[in-house]
Amino acid sequence: RLWKSGAKGRILFLVDRNALGSQAQDAFNEAPLEQNQPLSKIYNVAELGDMAAEAETRVQVATVQAMVKRVFGSDTPPPVDAYDCIIVDECHRGYLLDRELSDTELGFRSYDDYLSSYRRVLDRFDAVKIGLTATPALHTTQIFGAPIYSYSYREAVIDGYLVDHEPPVQIRTQLATEGIRWRAGEEVPVYNAQQQIELFRTPDDIRLEIDEFNRKVITEDFNRVVCEYLASELDPQSRQKTLIFCVNNGHADLVVHLLKRAFAERYG
Repeated sequence: RLWKSGAKGRILFLVDRNALGSQAQDAFNEAPLEQNQPLSKIYNVAELGDMAAEAETRVQVATVQAMVKRVFGSDTPPPVDAYDCIIVDECHRGYLLDRELSDTELGFRSYDDYLSSYRRVLDRFDAVKIGLTATPALHTTQIFGAPIYSYSYREAVIDGYLVDHEPPVQIRTQLATEGIRWRAGEEVPVYNAQQQIELFRTPDDIRLEIDEFNRKVITEDFNRVVCEYLASELDPQSRQKTLIFCVNNGHADLVVHLLKRAFAERYG
């Protein structure tokens, strides 16, 4: 529509990782538009990694990392009017905080540096910027402004794209509520690798919250209580499925064992 109106010429489709770029390219190559032809058949699309775009290229797919390198690490950076419109997929940038940086991304010393470079790329070009995201963060509005269009979860449920959910059930055990705490100077029995008990005097107050505890210490009693509660909530004859997340394989094996026992005690 932008091209047909004559308002926009060349478009930069900016992504954070190659997988998103490949996903966009697949849509450009497959989604039918006019006369059952996809976008890549109607217009010239430069694929991921093809940074030497030709004059007639209408869509340039690129990663943020490649554009940072091209803009700030090249003797011939693209001019400020190289693009008329920049579409940024997954523009919230949030997932960088919960995954390890790749070798390419290690060139950015921190997330703040990465975000700064990301903004500098966007600010360099005299183009309309359009951000796409399902999970906007604070800096999303700082960069792109308030959303001009939003599609809510409730609308998606009504339209049949998403399935509604029941209110969450919180399982509260004494351990989950109180956690584990040792006072400063308290003598604590410690098991070593030889299964011998030694006394350890705590130098300071130590408190383990339940999330941290579950990642470090797996106890059968705690998991048995949870599995017994799950057995009372779940119907083993139902066609519905249940997904249980565990810390590691050993924890998963324990949960399977305890859950089978809990079902056997309840249903025979």
